[in-house]
Amino acid sequence: LWASYPAKSDDLSKSALKAASISGDRDGLSTPAKIAASRALLPPSTTWTVIAGGNHAQFGWYGPQKGDYAADIAPEAQQDSIVAASVALLRTL
Repeated sequence: LWASYPAKSDDLSKSALKAASISGDRDGLSTPAKIAASRALLPPSTTWTVIAGGNHAQFGWYGPQKGDYAADIAPEAQQDSIVAASVALLRTL
Protein backbone atom coordinates (compact mmCIF):
# COMPACT_ATOMS: atom_id res chain seq x y z
CA LEU A 1 0.00 0.00 0.00
CA TRP A 2 1.59 3.24 -1.13
CA ALA A 3 0.20 6.22 0.81
CA SER A 4 -3.04 4.31 1.32
CA TYR A 5 -4.86 1.95 3.63
CA PRO A 6 -7.68 -0.58 3.38
CA ALA A 7 -11.29 0.47 3.81
CA LYS A 8 -12.95 -0.66 7.04
CA SER A 9 -14.91 -3.21 4.99
CA ASP A 10 -11.69 -4.79 3.68
CA ASP A 11 -10.40 -6.71 6.69
CA LEU A 12 -7.30 -8.59 5.55
CA SER A 13 -6.03 -9.33 9.06
CA LYS A 14 -6.56 -13.09 8.76
CA SER A 15 -5.19 -13.28 5.21
CA ALA A 16 -1.97 -15.08 4.33
CA LEU A 17 -1.12 -12.24 1.94
CA LYS A 18 2.23 -10.51 2.24
CA ALA A 19 1.69 -6.79 2.67
CA ALA A 20 3.70 -3.62 3.07
CA SER A 21 2.45 -0.22 4.14
CA ILE A 22 4.66 2.57 2.81
CA SER A 23 3.69 6.07 3.90
CA GLY A 24 5.06 9.54 4.49
CA ASP A 25 5.04 11.36 7.79
CA ARG A 26 4.10 14.63 6.01
CA ASP A 27 1.08 13.09 4.21
CA GLY A 28 -1.97 15.29 4.71
CA LEU A 29 -4.37 12.90 2.92
CA SER A 30 -3.45 9.38 3.98
CA THR A 31 -2.35 10.77 7.31
CA PRO A 32 -0.17 8.92 9.81
CA ALA A 33 -3.25 8.65 12.06
CA LYS A 34 -5.32 7.03 9.29
CA ILE A 35 -2.49 4.64 8.47
CA ALA A 36 -2.12 3.70 12.14
CA ALA A 37 -5.87 3.13 12.46
CA SER A 38 -5.71 0.61 9.60
CA ARG A 39 -3.16 -1.64 11.33
CA ALA A 40 -5.82 -4.02 12.64
CA LEU A 41 -7.11 -4.55 9.08
CA LEU A 42 -3.82 -5.86 7.72
CA PRO A 43 -2.01 -9.16 8.31
CA PRO A 44 0.22 -9.26 11.41
CA SER A 45 3.25 -9.85 9.16
CA THR A 46 2.74 -6.52 7.35
CA THR A 47 5.89 -4.44 7.11
CA TRP A 48 5.48 -0.78 7.99
CA THR A 49 7.72 1.86 6.43
CA VAL A 50 7.27 5.54 7.24
CA ILE A 51 9.31 7.87 5.06
CA ALA A 52 10.53 10.81 7.13
CA GLY A 53 9.71 14.03 5.31
CA GLY A 54 7.61 12.28 2.66
CA ASN A 55 4.20 13.62 1.61
CA HIS A 56 1.29 12.29 -0.45
CA ALA A 57 2.03 14.05 -3.74
CA GLN A 58 5.55 12.66 -4.08
CA PHE A 59 4.25 9.09 -4.19
CA GLY A 60 3.14 9.84 -7.74
CA TRP A 61 4.94 13.07 -8.65
CA TYR A 62 1.67 14.67 -9.69
CA GLY A 63 2.10 18.00 -7.93
CA PRO A 64 0.51 19.64 -4.92
CA GLN A 65 -2.84 18.45 -3.61
CA LYS A 66 -5.25 20.35 -1.40
CA GLY A 67 -4.79 19.23 2.20
CA ASP A 68 -1.33 17.72 1.68
CA TYR A 69 1.73 19.05 3.51
CA ALA A 70 4.95 20.19 1.92
CA ALA A 71 7.56 17.46 1.77
CA ASP A 72 10.80 17.87 3.70
CA ILE A 73 12.76 15.65 1.29
CA ALA A 74 13.38 15.73 -2.44
CA PRO A 75 11.03 13.75 -4.69
CA GLU A 76 13.93 11.55 -5.81
CA ALA A 77 14.81 10.65 -2.21
CA GLN A 78 11.21 9.75 -1.45
CA GLN A 79 10.94 7.66 -4.61
CA ASP A 80 14.17 5.83 -3.70
CA SER A 81 12.68 4.95 -0.30
CA ILE A 82 9.41 3.79 -1.88
CA VAL A 83 11.26 1.56 -4.34
CA ALA A 84 13.53 0.11 -1.64
CA ALA A 85 10.57 -0.80 0.59
CA SER A 86 8.65 -2.26 -2.36
CA VAL A 87 11.60 -4.37 -3.49
CA ALA A 88 12.07 -5.61 0.08
CA LEU A 89 8.49 -6.91 0.01
CA LEU A 90 8.94 -8.51 -3.40
CA ARG A 91 12.03 -10.34 -2.18
CA THR A 92 9.91 -12.10 0.46
CA LEU A 93 7.61 -13.61 -2.17
